[in-house]
Amino acid sequence: MLTEILGRSPSVRSAAGGSAGWPHQEWRETVDQYTSEVKQWLNERFRATTSDGYFYAHQNIYGFKSPYAEPGIALRYVIMYNVLKALSHLRFDTLLDVGCAEGYMIAVIRQFFNAQVQGTDLSEEACARAREIFQVPADPVDAVQLPYADEAFDVVLSSETLEHIPNYEEVFRELLRVARRAVVITVPQDPPQLVADNIRRQIPHAHVHAFTLDSFRDLIPSVYAVQAWGLYSGILRLPYRLVEGRPISLEFRGQYEQLLLKALNPVITFADKVMNEGALKMLLKLDDWLAKRFPTQRQLIFVILKDPTGWIEPAAAVDVDELLAFQVPLHPLSDPSQAIAPKA
Repeated sequence: MLTEILGRSPSVRSAAGGSAGWPHQEWRETVDQYTSEVKQWLNERFRATTSDGYFYAHQNIYGFKSPYAEPGIALRYVIMYNVLKALSHLRFDTLLDVGCAEGYMIAVIRQFFNAQVQGTDLSEEACARAREIFQVPADPVDAVQLPYADEAFDVVLSSETLEHIPNYEEVFRELLRVARRAVVITVPQDPPQLVADNIRRQIPHAHVHAFTLDSFRDLIPSVYAVQAWGLYSGILRLPYRLVEGRPISLEFRGQYEQLLLKALNPVITFADKVMNEGALKMLLKLDDWLAKRFPTQRQLIFVILKDPTGWIEPAAAVDVDELLAFQVPLHPLSDPSQAIAPKA
């Protein structure tokens, strides 16, 4: 289905190929079917628990290195730090997060900026977790048609969302429509061959676009200004892995890669005992330095300013200690999913 949507879309292009004459109504029905399947997958994911009955977090809601959250803790802190850094250059009172998951980002933003926040997600279960865990308003909606007035929010955030959406251009235009001052977007910079493989294997909720710093150029009106930079340097890939402290999965690896990882994983496990918050703070600063000098980024951030004069310099520094200290107690689910996450 993904190959059909991306390869034959009248408007969408991706690593899957170009666009060629597919009747719009038929294409839209196929997109809607795919969206429905992704929504079901997401609902199951956001009902998932550990074997002892606690919500298995997608984001870093339980704090640094919690075993009750998905792998990728270091990456998510890098992204959150850069989002806060971007927002520190803006003046805003209201913020909408499109693709809010369980609400971690808007909860952090509310604490840092004392802003009025609103979340949306395709998944009803994700929105339920956001309301339960963080007491933030969250609406289950499809981002291709946001139920908000033009310029309803000072800032609109969409973090790690557009790469999952086949028709992301439609969502991009909606983000611009409901934003009064600025739109902040983060996406991965995946190798095209990885994206093509995701599409070929029909992986649910996979990354189906290969973005670069030029990806949104044709979608942004010329009267707007853009600030953009790379983050999560590939040079720091191993140090971030050591901070994470979790063995790397051998799944979908070649024979020689598996042998290498079998030798590396014990080192990563040992590093978990010594690589602490201080190590992550050092890596965040080093990542900033590398991003300004070498094109080694594996993630991207864009700040689209509807008012080109809205970028504030200098901006207040982000308090990394406050970010790392942000956490909530383990959240039990009274009606856990049948699909249980790995035991924490």
